Amino acid sequence: MLPSLRRLTASALAAAVAAGLAIAPLTAQASPAEPVEAVDAALLEAMKRADELGFEGRFALLEPVVQESFDLPYMAEIAVGRHWQKLDAEQKRALVEVFGELSVASFAARFDGYSGETFELGQTRDGPRGSKLVVNRLVKGDGEAIPINFLLREVEGEWRIVDILLDAKFSELATKRSEYTSVVGSQGFDQLLVLLERKVAELRTAD
Repeated sequence: MLPSLRRLTASALAAAVAAGLAIAPLTAQASPAEPVEAVDAALLEAMKRADELGFEGRFALLEPVVQESFDLPYMAEIAVGRHWQKLDAEQKRALVEVFGELSVASFAARFDGYSGETFELGQTRDGPRGSKLVVNRLVKGDGEAIPINFLLREVEGEWRIVDILLDAKFSELATKRSEYTSVVGSQGFDQLLVLLERKVAELRTAD
């Protein structure tokens, strides 16, 4: 099954992400395309072995790649916006942990079958304040191409993914930010954790 990503325009997040992106140093130790290539390869393997692995097997396959390729602490911070500064160290740790678990579970649930799909990596473009945008697309067996671009920032000399743009313009992180800040603002941080943990549980039992 192909991914069904929720859509929100990237412009809703541009200012927040641009403000938080570190300016890249002059020398980079890795290409911005490398994490994207790693994610593409892992997703393709998960799709091809979907029935053999089941959800838990796909989760186990994808987890180390997601942890290595994504800047999950940064993404969790952006997702809760101004509320991040009000959280204590334990709350931040808990949020990053469940945010990462949900990210892996979402991939494991979405990429759950194979029908001749391939990934095609495109150009790397400059983004705001030293970030990079890696053009990428999923090509279905019938030739239809679905743009799935990645925004990356440099962290300690290595590139990490901080957002996924479906159709080259709909931001996954913007969608999360809209939802998470609303929950924290109206129901509190603990309720956000409950919501995210429930989503992980639902994905685990849906396979």
